[in-house]
Amino acid sequence: MSIAIVAIAVFGLSIVPVDAYSSVAGSCEHAGVVHGIEAAPPQKGDGGYKLRIGHPGVNVPGATVPVVLTGSEPHKGFLVYAVDDEETKPLGAWDNAAMPDGCQAHPQCSHAATHDAFHNTGITTDVLPWIAPADASDLPKQSIVKFKVTVVRDYETWFAFEQTFVVGTEEGAGEKGLKLAAAGMAPRANRGTNGGGVRAPSKGAAVLGGWDGKSKPGGGEPAPVIQPHERALQDPLAVAAPTKTKTAKNNNKVVGSARAGGGRKDLATKPPLNDRERRRAARLAHGLAMGAAWLVFAPSAAFTARHGRKNKWWFKYHRNANAGVALATLAGAALILDARGWSTPWGMHGKIGATVCALVAVQTLGGFWRKSFSRQVWAKWHRIVGIGTWALGAYNCTTGAAMLSWMETDQAWERRVVWTLVFAWIAVGAWAENRRRRKVHTLKMHHKV
Repeated sequence: MSIAIVAIAVFGLSIVPVDAYSSVAGSCEHAGVVHGIEAAPPQKGDGGYKLRIGHPGVNVPGATVPVVLTGSEPHKGFLVYAVDDEETKPLGAWDNAAMPDGCQAHPQCSHAATHDAFHNTGITTDVLPWIAPADASDLPKQSIVKFKVTVVRDYETWFAFEQTFVVGTEEGAGEKGLKLAAAGMAPRANRGTNGGGVRAPSKGAAVLGGWDGKSKPGGGEPAPVIQPHERALQDPLAVAAPTKTKTAKNNNKVVGSARAGGGRKDLATKPPLNDRERRRAARLAHGLAMGAAWLVFAPSAAFTARHGRKNKWWFKYHRNANAGVALATLAGAALILDARGWSTPWGMHGKIGATVCALVAVQTLGGFWRKSFSRQVWAKWHRIVGIGTWALGAYNCTTGAAMLSWMETDQAWERRVVWTLVFAWIAVGAWAENRRRRKVHTLKMHHKV
């Protein structure tokens, strides 16, 4: 047991977190693509993607220059930024107000341009407004401006390459035919068909708000109506308009949420969750279920079976706690599978999770068939499979907490809680095992005497 706990600590500490943000932007690092714990390596070459710059290129300090990232196939994500030849400092900035749909200045590192939620639909060409350094000393003649580019085609296929331009040269002046894209007209975030509502500040914000990127049958962008519950969410002071209804006892009776001297929002009707909110809720529920199963009930059940047999209730607690572990594990797995689907590629976290589910099923069925085996054989394999399953489950909790802290910026506390519980069980387990061995040694000495 203690060896398994130490192994979990060593493997878990080897996980290095990478920045990820709820804005759907990725890491600030070049070639820093991490989708899950098991990161897919970049493909060789540039994948047919090219970076071009418009006039006046890198030759004029302070100029706004179109930087065009394009390829033969659509890409879902990217990261572009400029540095000097020695890569000692970033060069220039990005005009976020002039960004086309699907693009944004990175919310955590303003020297880089990246994608937003709308870009996940797949875009072939991005025209990015790069602002050259205003200080001429950053662009001396014959110096090199290096653009570092990361392009994500899909979940497991991405490329990283560099493109350099020499200041003061014809190539450094860029191409005259390239122009900045017109600012996009973002659609309304809410779904519907009859017009009305408020426009989102960008298509990325619209996608996060529930817009699916589809157009009306007659062409153009969808113009959905904001439903009453959605309007109430946007304006905390919004009050539903009172309506009149006629009854046999009282004509023109006013019903609704308005009250004299003020108003209140009707909380009876809750808005439906959009896909992103549903996935987030599933992630949090999955993490809570697995954390309770493998960091509270499973180790306490094992501890009771190992060190608490003097209590008459130890077996009932061991059995019932493990039944709760099985239910929580299968329920947590079902939640996340329903939200993510089966088609999304499985990383190491998912593969280990599937293994844990299979071992839980084996342990559960073994409990019903234990009388079919000799007590010695059953006890041996029950202990081996149990320790192995718990080690994998606890390890997956550490990796899951790390993933949550990357994907949800307000969930960093979960990683600290997970590691606190892991090290707490290390301390309690080591103390109890040492105490047990001392008692056994003392009894052996008494028997010899």
